[in-house]
Amino acid sequence: MSETDPMAPTFSSAIADAHNYMDWIIGTMRPYFGHDVLEVGIGHGSYYTYLGKLGRYRGVDIDPDNVASSRAKYPAGNFALADICSEQFRSSFPPGSVDTVICCNVIEHIEDDNRAVANMANALNPGGHLLLLVPALQQLYGDLDRLAGHHRRYNKPLMLKACAGTPIEILELRYFNPIGGLAWWVNSFAKHESLDDSAVNTQIRIFDKYVLPVSRLVDPLTRSFFGQSLICVARRT
Repeated sequence: MSETDPMAPTFSSAIADAHNYMDWIIGTMRPYFGHDVLEVGIGHGSYYTYLGKLGRYRGVDIDPDNVASSRAKYPAGNFALADICSEQFRSSFPPGSVDTVICCNVIEHIEDDNRAVANMANALNPGGHLLLLVPALQQLYGDLDRLAGHHRRYNKPLMLKACAGTPIEILELRYFNPIGGLAWWVNSFAKHESLDDSAVNTQIRIFDKYVLPVSRLVDPLTRSFFGQSLICVARRT
C-alpha cells in the first residue's frame, strides 16, 4: 500500500452534506443509542446534528482541524482532541463514562485496531453499546482507500479479530449499502488523485439523492455477504 500525503483530506467534502446517507446510518443504529453519547472520529462533524439531540454528547478526533471546524460549525457541541489508542483517552473516558460509543469509518485508519476497540469498550457502562461502521471487503480496496489512509477493509472475521479479548458481546454484524459497494468496486479500477476532487464529490451527491433509495431497498437481501460497509453492534459486558 502506498503512503498517503499527511496533509491531504481523508474524506470528501460532499459527505458532510449527504444527509440521506447519514439518516440511513443513524436510523440503522437508532435502537442501540442511549442518552450519553461519545462519537469517536468526528471528521466533518455533521453527525452532531443527529447525535446532539439524543442527550449528552461528546465528540473527539485526532485531527485538530476537524475539531476546530466542528467547533466553528456547531458552537453548542462538545468537541475535543483525542487519540483513542492513547492512555490519555482511557483516563479521560474511564469505565462507565458513557452509555453509547459510535465510531464511523475510523478504525480502518489505525494499525492497532484491537487497542482502539478495547479503549472504546472500556469507556462504556455495563450494558452500553459500541456502534462501529467500517469499510467492507478488501476486494474493493483501491485508490480511494489509499488516499484516505486505510490500512484495511473489513470482512466479518477481521472485525471479530479487532474485537477479540475486549469486554464486549457482539449483537449484530452485517454488511451495509450494496449499491455503494458496487460503485466503490468500479472506482477501484479508476485512477484518483484526491478524495476531494469534483468527480468524487459529484458521485456522492448523485448517490445520496438518487441511488441510495435503491441500495436501501436491496440491502436486506445482501447484508449477510456484501456491502460498501460493515456494521458491528456490541454490548459492554
